[in-house]
Amino acid sequence: MPEYQVLLTETARKDLSDFPEHDIDHILEACLRLETDPHPDGKHIKKLKGYKQLYRLRIGDYRAVFEWKSNTVTVLPIF
Repeated sequence: MPEYQVLLTETARKDLSDFPEHDIDHILEACLRLETDPHPDGKHIKKLKGYKQLYRLRIGDYRAVFEWKSNTVTVLPIF
């Protein structure tokens, strides 16, 4: 059972619509893995400097910025 709830903002959903379909599946899979562990690992997940609760998820050539509060992970822009 997931420990965290992952939410996509309207901005993230719009960003996804701009990507090729095969990349969308890959990006969504990576975002859903945050349900089990959003902790920074130094490789794929890093804390953004200068921000209290913003992190960056590396997904191949793409990046997703997310906010992690309590048991909710909110995916903000994807670029």
